[in-house]
Amino acid sequence: MYRSGPNAIVRGAASTPLKLWGPEGTVTRTPSRGQGDTTLLGEAGPLWVVERDLPAPPKPAVVAAPVVERAGWRMRELLGAASSGGIDPARGSGVYVRSVLKVRRENDAPVYVVSATGDTAGAGLYGGPAEVREGKNCEAAVGVMDFKGEALLSAVKLEEATRLCVIPVVVPPVDRDGDGLQDVLVHGQSGTKGFRAWFTLHPDGTLVAGPHDAWDAIP
Repeated sequence: MYRSGPNAIVRGAASTPLKLWGPEGTVTRTPSRGQGDTTLLGEAGPLWVVERDLPAPPKPAVVAAPVVERAGWRMRELLGAASSGGIDPARGSGVYVRSVLKVRRENDAPVYVVSATGDTAGAGLYGGPAEVREGKNCEAAVGVMDFKGEALLSAVKLEEATRLCVIPVVVPPVDRDGDGLQDVLVHGQSGTKGFRAWFTLHPDGTLVAGPHDAWDAIP
C-alpha cells in the first residue's frame, strides 16, 4: 500500500521496481530511499501497488442530473441527514453527492456506485467543500444504487474518510486481482491526511470491503 504526498510513498525498504496502478493504468517505478522507514515511488496520485498489469480505468459516462438527485435521496437515510430545503437537489436532500458512476454488468442492468457526505444538520445548510475541510460535514459513505434509482442495493460507511474529514471520490472499477469481479477504488486526500479503500462489487450489487490504507500525516 502507499501514501500520497509530493511522492507516492510505501512503508519499508524496496530495492526492485514496483508496479503501481492508477488513473493512467499500470506503471513501473524504481524506488528510492525516503525519510524514515519509507520508500519514494515518484509522482503521487490515487495509486496502488499491484502484482500484475491492469488497464487504465474506463472513462466514466455522463450521469444525468435526475440520477444524481435520486442518489442523494437514496444515501440520505444511511448518512442520517436532514433535509435542508435547499435549491440544489443533491444538497437539499441533506447530503453532498460526491461521485456517481454508472457501472455496466454482463447479462444484467447497470448499477450506480455513489459516494456522498452528510450530517444531521443537513448538508444544504453549508456552502460547499470548504465546510467539509473545516470538519462540519464529514460523515461519508459509498453505496450501490439500482439502475432505476429506487433503492440502495448495498452501502458501507467510510469510517476513515469520516474520521479524517476528506471527500470520498470513486474511481471507475477494474478487476484488480483477476477473479472476474469488478473492484472499485475510493480515495480522498486533504493536505497531509487521506485514505484509499478497495471494494469488490458482486453481481447482486453487494459491496465487500477489501484492502485499505489511511494516514493522518505524510512522512
